[in-house]
Parts: sequence; structure tokens; C-alpha cells
Amino acid sequence: MTILPRQAGFWGIFRGSLTFGYRFEKGNAFYGPEADIDLFLGSELEYNNSPCSAGAFGPYYCSRDAVIRLRGIYGQSLNNGLEWFGSGGVGIMIGDGAVAPSGITDKGVNAGFTIGLGLQKSIGRGMLRGEVIYDRLNTSLTKPAIGVTEYEPDYEATTMKISYILSF
Repeated sequence: MTILPRQAGFWGIFRGSLTFGYRFEKGNAFYGPEADIDLFLGSELEYNNSPCSAGAFGPYYCSRDAVIRLRGIYGQSLNNGLEWFGSGGVGIMIGDGAVAPSGITDKGVNAGFTIGLGLQKSIGRGMLRGEVIYDRLNTSLTKPAIGVTEYEPDYEATTMKISYILSF
């Protein structure tokens, strides 16, 4: 059974991000590898409008600490420095799963696939980038445990991300 929590409150949208990669260019196209890391601040998730701190219990994540994506990127130049791109690869999510009605949690790690689509424009020394990323991380690498019983929560998220990528 898949139980997918949603972001609780406004604070969960704030995060720190790092993107590392290398860009190869061939004609009007570009491609390359990227590592993308999102660190979440105050990211409490909720299920059925009830946050874990209110006594949630069940096979779902209460919070996410980080999402790490290793992906390939491919895109093409349009005009006036504007480019479109798509990405795909693997991702890992680290978070806390609900394990007791009192809001007690246990660390879990999930892996799966990630895809994205976006636009970017050259500005100064880098690129202003906007993208939509879909993460489906449904394979439990570290399972949260309720006593001796482990369970396998899923993680699925669609993220709209705006970032500035510096070129070195």
C-alpha cells in the first residue's frame, strides 16, 4: 500500500540546494552529468491534514532531510540565451518515518528514479534555471522500524525549483 504525505505549512518550501555538473556542447545541443542536492529546513510532512507531531502513526514519512539526485541532462538552445532541457536519473531521499502515535520517528532512506524538465537563461557568470522535478523514490534502503517491525514507506514528490547556477 502506498501512503503519500504532503508538505505541511509554508516553511517546507525553504531549502538550500547545490548542483554540480559538467556541460558538453555539440552544435545547438548540450548534455552532461549532474549531482543535485536539496537540503530541507523545517520540512514537516503531513498525511490526511495531520502532521506527525500531532500523533501520526503509519507507513509514511514525517519529514525529509535531503534529496540527492544523480542525473544526466540534455538540452538545446532556443534564442536570446534561452535553453530548454530534460533530465533523468536516480535519487535518494533521507527522512524520518512515523513509528509511534506520540510522534516518535525513525530514520529511513529511499531510492528510485527522478525526471525533470526546465528552462534556463544565461545571466552574468551563470544560468537562471527554472525546472519541474518528479521524484518517485519507492525502494527502501533503510527502513524505519516500529520496535522490531520494519515498514517500507514510499516517497513521491513533484517539485518546482528556481535556482542560479554559477559557471566556473
